[in-house]
This record gives sequence, structure tokens and C-alpha cells, in this order.
Amino acid sequence: MLTYEQALTRILHATPAPRMAVVPLKASLNLVLGRPVMARGDLPQFDNSAVDGYAIRPNGHASQMPLRMVGRAEAGRPFGGRVRPGEAVRILTGAPVPRGADAIVMQERVVRRGDQMTIQEWPAPGQNIRRRAEDLRRGTRVLEAGTSLRPQELGLLAALGVARVPVYPRPTVAILTTGNELRPSGARLKPGQIYESNGPLLHALIRQVGAQPIDLGVCRDTLAALARKVRRGLVCDLLVISGGVSVGEKDFVRKAVVRCGVRPLFWQVDIKPGMPLFVGKRGRTLVFGLPGNPVSVFVTFEEFVKPALSRLMGREWQDPYREPAILRKDLRISRTRQTHFIRVRCSQNHPLVAEPMDGQGSHRLRSLVEADGWIRMVSDDGPWSAGTRVLVKRGSA
Repeated sequence: MLTYEQALTRILHATPAPRMAVVPLKASLNLVLGRPVMARGDLPQFDNSAVDGYAIRPNGHASQMPLRMVGRAEAGRPFGGRVRPGEAVRILTGAPVPRGADAIVMQERVVRRGDQMTIQEWPAPGQNIRRRAEDLRRGTRVLEAGTSLRPQELGLLAALGVARVPVYPRPTVAILTTGNELRPSGARLKPGQIYESNGPLLHALIRQVGAQPIDLGVCRDTLAALARKVRRGLVCDLLVISGGVSVGEKDFVRKAVVRCGVRPLFWQVDIKPGMPLFVGKRGRTLVFGLPGNPVSVFVTFEEFVKPALSRLMGREWQDPYREPAILRKDLRISRTRQTHFIRVRCSQNHPLVAEPMDGQGSHRLRSLVEADGWIRMVSDDGPWSAGTRVLVKRGSA
């Protein structure tokens, strides 16, 4: 049986290098840039006004003399003439600065009567003018490869006229849940049946990472039915199956995926919850057989599926257990598994305090909701008494 570290290393080694695609700018939010972007032009593209006011040429003009209005400049509608001493052009924010003007006086500093105006406070040369290329000059490297594209990066690229960007696209992830007892939410339950929760849970986790979920529905526990569904899922970047990976009489997942040409990488990891984890590969497609209990699904997705998806999206994977904390109370963990993932509730003391939650069973969804952190513990490193320092992963993102 593999250790947690061995299993994660094997998964990351088997994860294919991400493929780059060029997509529309609006479709690139939260994706990773595949290659650097250079500025195709200056930003701003021309000298323009930072305020609503008047474009003037103050040098050589007596401050007490009135100026004569000779035109108007708006964003997208520049003034075509030239400003001379003793003249002014009404100008709005963002409008190109007319030729000859070397300052903008704010409209609040002007008294105007008809086409004559008197300036109460003269601006310094260059005042209230946004100069061409003061933000970026043509040919400048704007964004590096590996940059995660947030709204602000998209705004910058749009301002530079970039319509399509090279990124690592969202992986497609097929979701298949198994179990004769499963029924969709809202359906009438017969004796022994339960509502299917792993599918919606996985769908949300996959979307939270930024990948594209594809729902294959619920499959009955037969080898033939599973094999048909598996073949459909193998066209995606990942296939994630919940349930049917243990040793019961109805656990057909491993047989079904092998029948479909999937090469097993490993089965079972020395962790709790989530021990009966299967991982395989066919071509570029990784196949994850997760346990059936919902907390086990959550843990194995976060610890093993999410790192693979992150790598496929061009993101560098880093261990999320990094925030120091101290245990609020004693914690006893079983030595039947090497690595344990414990739900905790954190309080913002200095240092952070992590309280292990009651109800750590892999079926206990309520404590999964109420927890706001996790600790990863190795059974041989104990005892875990109150006051012990640990590393916490906050939330699930």
C-alpha cells in the first residue's frame, strides 16, 4: 500500500503536460497564460486629459488676461486645430490633448462668460495630462507566461487591443457515480435508498478548481453498465468515479476500467479517510476511482484529483498545509492508517488555534460543512496533545 506522499508523487508524475490553446479574451478568466504577452502599442496611445476642463498654452500669456474659446475636444472626437497663446479648447476626460496645448486647467478653476474665460489658478506645464506610453511602451513585456488571469489582467489586455490569448484551457472532467441505492434529489425514496450526493459534490469541486465537469450520471452496479459509462468518460482529460472501488461483491469499478484499456497506477493508499483509492491512465486520460462515502470523496479529490487538475491547467502545485496553529484539545488517531486528515474549526488567536471536530467519520457531512480547516497528521508522529503545533490547510480552495 502506498503512502500519501508516494501516491501524490505518482499522480503528478503521470499527469500529462498541459496543452496550450488560444481562446477569446472573455473566456480566459482564471486560466493560466501559456506564453508571454508583449504590448502591441503604447498605453495610453496618445496624450489625453485626466480631467474635465480646458486645454491651454500658459507659457507667454499674462495670467490676468481672458482666454478665447476656439473649440471642443471629447473622447473619440478630438479637436483638429492648434491651440495658440490666448486660446483655450473645452476638453473632456480622455480626449486627446490638442496640438499646441501643454496643460489642462480644471473647469472648477475657471470663470467663463460666453466664449471668454478667466483662469483663477493657472496650472503648471503638463498638469492634468496623461502622457503617451506613461503606463506601457510598445514592445514592453506585459505579462509573463504562467500568469493567472484575473479580471485586472483581462482589463489590461483589452486596453492593449488583445482579443485572443494563449492559455492552458479548462480540463474536461467526466463524473460517474455508482450504486443501485442512489436516487436523485427530490425523488421519492424506497426502503434502503438514499439521495445521491457525490455527483453534486464533485461537480462543485471541479468547477471551483476551474475545470469543466461533464456529468455521466449514476450507474448501476454491473460490470457491463460500468464499462459502457467508462468508455464515454475516457474521452475527457479526467474521469472521476465515486463508489465501487473496494472489495465488495458489487465493487466492479477496477474491473470495468481495466476492461476499457485503463492501465492501473495503484490501488489503495495508507490514509484515512479515503484508503480504497484507485488511479489509472489510458492515453492522456487519468482515471480516479474514489471511495463512496462523501467525506472520503471530498478528501481524495482535494488531496489527489485537485493537484492533477492544477498541473493540467498550468498551475504550480504547492502543499496547502502551511499555516501554523496549535491544537486546542488532545487528539487520538488510529495507528491502522499512516496519514489522517482531520477536520478542524479554527479561531483567530495569535497563534491560530485549531480545534478537532467531533464526528470525524467519513459519512459525517455536517462536520464537513462546519469545518473551516484541515490538519494532516502522521500516526507515528504522535502523541497529539493540546498545545501541539500543527500545520493547517484553511477552507477547501
